[in-house]
Amino acid sequence: MRKTTAALGAGVMAVALAVVPASIAGTASADTSGTTDVTFTVAGQSGPLELSVPRTAPMVWVSGQNNVSGTVPTSAVRDRRSGTGRSVTVSASISDFTNGATTIPRSKVTYTAGGETMGFRSAGPRTLDSTKAVAGIARHDWPDATFLWTPMLSIDVSDGVTIGNYSATLTHSAV
Repeated sequence: MRKTTAALGAGVMAVALAVVPASIAGTASADTSGTTDVTFTVAGQSGPLELSVPRTAPMVWVSGQNNVSGTVPTSAVRDRRSGTGRSVTVSASISDFTNGATTIPRSKVTYTAGGETMGFRSAGPRTLDSTKAVAGIARHDWPDATFLWTPMLSIDVSDGVTIGNYSATLTHSAV
């Protein structure tokens, strides 16, 4: 019985050796080199440049002060465009402040971008007498990047103003 088991085991081994090379058909067994396609995806590229700004920004005037100042809630620009060495510039403009009877010209408004992130930089205090670049990044290569900043406004009322609720529209754009 032991001789039969040994003979049977040797026979199975011979069959296995004959079958194994055929079971890996399609490999480059006779070649000395081979190629493999390697792929990957970087998510987020080929997307848009998106700007998010708050809907409202109430300011508070303190009696006896020559200016009204306050912080606009955090704003953001998300860059999902493709390519390397991309830049982002955020510009701001504002309409004149009015209460229906009195106007504070936009030239009395100073905008400063603060709290910048990830290399996004403020252009410093900018008088908004016209559309001005207020923040940006000169070059980045991230496939999906969100830059944050906190606008601060100062409105010069040193010439005096009448009592009332004033409003204006602050407009941001990103390119």
